[in-house]
Amino acid sequence: MAIHRKKNDGHVAARLLLESTEPLELPEAAINEAGITLEREEIRQYLPELLEELRDGCFVKPVPVVMSNSMFVLHAETRTFWIRLWHTDASRTEIDRLHVTSCIPLTRGIHAEILRGGGLATNNDETEEEDEEQD
Repeated sequence: MAIHRKKNDGHVAARLLLESTEPLELPEAAINEAGITLEREEIRQYLPELLEELRDGCFVKPVPVVMSNSMFVLHAETRTFWIRLWHTDASRTEIDRLHVTSCIPLTRGIHAEILRGGGLATNNDETEEEDEEQD
């Protein structure tokens, strides 16, 4: 984890930016809600779901398309969040800062493949069965 310095009223404290190239299991954590920032205001309505996951402990995976080891994907019950986390300690039990970049509906069971030539095909069992019935 990278160490970043935070200034509070002249007092300098360290906080640790979570970084990894591998999926991580995060333990149960307390969250400084004053340290939450959002990329877009419409994400705010989904924050309770994200905060519940982080407080209970969860798995996060690095975002593969971003050239940064500090952006993670967290799959919650109904949404997928792209986040950055700063902890106050190496045990990761206190989240000092949380930045939410993106929030989209969770789409389990759908697999997309990008084909050469720029085409997009989805590999979904229901779609394949419907195609077979029409033939």
